[in-house]
Parts: sequence; C-alpha cells; structure tokens
Amino acid sequence: MQCFRSNVPGVSASLLHSARAKPVNSVRSMGGGMWKAHQPFVTNGDSGVPSLHGDLPKPAFRDDHRKDNWKNQTNPAERHATNNLSTYMMVGAGGGAALYMAKYTLYGLALMLGPGRDKYAAAAIEVDLATIPEGKNAVFTWRGKPLFIRHRTAEEIASAQSTDVASLRDPQADTERCVNEKYLICLGVCTHLGCVPIAHAGDYKGYYCPCHGSHYDTCARIMKGPAPLNLEVPKHDFLTDTLVVIGKED
Repeated sequence: MQCFRSNVPGVSASLLHSARAKPVNSVRSMGGGMWKAHQPFVTNGDSGVPSLHGDLPKPAFRDDHRKDNWKNQTNPAERHATNNLSTYMMVGAGGGAALYMAKYTLYGLALMLGPGRDKYAAAAIEVDLATIPEGKNAVFTWRGKPLFIRHRTAEEIASAQSTDVASLRDPQADTERCVNEKYLICLGVCTHLGCVPIAHAGDYKGYYCPCHGSHYDTCARIMKGPAPLNLEVPKHDFLTDTLVVIGKED
C-alpha cells in the first residue's frame, strides 16, 4: 500500500515514511519530561497509523486455531449440551408414565385389600336429629338410596294417628312405623316404579310421586295412586332422643 499524501504544510512523504519505519522508544510529555514506553510504537497493519497497542498480536480472522483446539476450550457437558434435549424429553415422558402407572397400581391395591362392596352396602349411619328443624324433611344417602327423615309437627302426628288403618291399602299403624312419633324415617323410593317422591306435596301433604300420581300421607303410607305398598322404613335404633343409628345389623 502506498503512503498517503499529507496535507500538512512542511511535512513531506519521506518524513512520514521514516516515522512509520522507525520505532519510538519514548514520548515527550506536555510538561517537558520523557515517558518511557513499555513497548515501542508500531504501526497498525498497513494503514500507516501508529498504534499504542503494539504488544498485542495482530488478530487472525480465521477459525483454524479454534477448530484445532476446541476440545481444550470446552468441557464435555458444554460440547454435548445441544444434544441432550431428546434425552431430557425421554426421561420426563418416562417419569410421567411411571408416576401415572404407580398411581393406579396403588389405587387397585387399596381396593383389593380394603373391605368389599357388600361391607360398604351394609354400613350403618348415625344421624343427629337435632339438626333437622320441625316441619322439615331432610334427605340423606344410605346404601345408594335416598333416605327421608322428617321432623313432624303436632298437626302431622295427629293427622297420621287419626287415620283408619283398616281402610289403608297397606295397613300399618303410625306407631309401627315411627318409633319416635316426632320423626319419620323411610326410604325415598316409590314402591311403584322406584321414583323419588316429593316431600310436602300431594293430597295428603306427605309425599307425592309425580311420575304416576302416587300420594302418601305424613306417615309415608300409600293413600292414592298405583303404588302397592307404603314407603319402606329401614331398621333404626335411637341411641338418644336426638341421635339415631340406621341400618345397624344385630
């Protein structure tokens, strides 16, 4: 590359050429003293401009050295980091499948070692009757069926006890069906086709099955309609005046 022409008056091209070629070992400071340079000034490549970083090697914009020594520049984990994605995905999917299978394995083991369905079906329940307000009908689930517990008012008790038992389709006295006259306990399953009757409805304000028009009184006895029998009264025992156990076997 040819030396550029200086536009500064009095500076010739030969002077610039000599400045390029000769290293400078010291620089005069503005105070008049001399600075010792650690390394002589050298020109930066072929630009002809002096550089203060003469001790640095000229960069080589090639990848040969990096490619030859790449194993020493990185560790194995960094070199194979981009190749571990598929491994991580396989480990994650396998772990999720293993947890899913373990869940159902433990669930099946618990069912196998636990009590059978017949034990659950024969289970008894205790009900606190004090939680049922007077005149209300509470619905519970017992052995997979709706269970009605009705806290009867004095008028409902008097109406049920004054009924002529001989005139009933399924003759039962009120005292036979209600151990404690305040509470009626029966299954909420219509004896016609198994529908669930509605409480406080019908001609007798007991229970009413809207499917085929069966009417029951306040003691759950069939009074009118196609139902052949009264609503079933399950076996129950009063532990106290307000605590009853239903379905307890002898």
